[in-house]
Amino acid sequence: MLHAEQFCSKVEHAIEDVAPIAEGSELRIKIGQIRNQLASLQELFNQAKLTVENPTVRADFRQLVIALLWVAFYARSAIDYRTFRRLVLIEASFTYLLVTR
Repeated sequence: MLHAEQFCSKVEHAIEDVAPIAEGSELRIKIGQIRNQLASLQELFNQAKLTVENPTVRADFRQLVIALLWVAFYARSAIDYRTFRRLVLIEASFTYLLVTR
């Protein structure tokens, strides 16, 4: 979850340094959705319900990964290789958790 927040912060910082992105409003909406999903997952963590066996957690993580992929697509001209690798790490970690459960 921390990596997802860091990814969003890096993208927000990166888009400030490039020409305006055509999908800028969609990008900000997706980042807002990601932060809402992260807050929901944090609440589940605080309640000790953040487990892969929980269908709500799986659904939230799936939506989170999809939203992160959209952010990467919208910000494709602004993100660098390291930032994109962070996204791949997030997706791979989630897939690993699903496969090994």
